[in-house]
Amino acid sequence: MAMLAVPVRLSEAKIVDLVTYRRDGTPVHTPVLSTPRDGVLLIRTHHTAGKLKRLRHNSRVEVTPCDGRRRVIGGTSSGRARVLAAEETSACLELLHRRHGLVGYASTWLRHRYGRDVFIAVQPD
Repeated sequence: MAMLAVPVRLSEAKIVDLVTYRRDGTPVHTPVLSTPRDGVLLIRTHHTAGKLKRLRHNSRVEVTPCDGRRRVIGGTSSGRARVLAAEETSACLELLHRRHGLVGYASTWLRHRYGRDVFIAVQPD
């Protein structure tokens, strides 16, 4: 396995607070499940999520490890985000399920009832 460019504490966190920015620069915080892969942090979201619209205009993001109650448990890292191609979704879902176990499977089942998922890859600076 390749060495991770993702900071250690961030790669250990199962939940991160993803900060994206509106056009006017206002930050929007969203707690999301995360999975490290080959130096990037993978984040799953719904294909109609507002964060995707914000990322199209500004790919700068900040990620902070947090617990299930959104309490910060590590330092903030900034980086760039990009939306992965649909062909990569199944491989990313497999990684997410392996890392999050029952929570990952349950969230996938609940989310697939309402549409498709896409993954965001966050490359830390």
